[in-house]
Amino acid sequence: MKAIVTEIGARALDEKEPMIILFGESATEGLKEYSVIQKFQENQSIEMKQGDLLKIDEQEYTINHVGAFANDNLNSIAHVTLVFGDRPADDAIVNGLYLTPDDFPIIKVGSTIEYISRGV
Repeated sequence: MKAIVTEIGARALDEKEPMIILFGESATEGLKEYSVIQKFQENQSIEMKQGDLLKIDEQEYTINHVGAFANDNLNSIAHVTLVFGDRPADDAIVNGLYLTPDDFPIIKVGSTIEYISRGV
């Protein structure tokens, strides 16, 4: 499943805070300031699992952990938090996808975000 970045909030990207909050185009103005807005190219269900891939333009990431609400939020409001780093033992983000490598991506309006299931 592929999405296109349509908008980037003024406070959405900060390499000192290695995460990106993604929302669909229905996000409120308040959320948009801190979010990257994505629009899916197809209308089908996504079920991301540990070991699946996420690709931002040409940068590929492996999903190491899927938060308990990540898939539901991704399917209902195109919302998920991309975390570039290790999952903490006791306080994982419930709507997070934890990714490696932990290289913060270059992301811009028009970037593609691809959710790739390995079917495992």
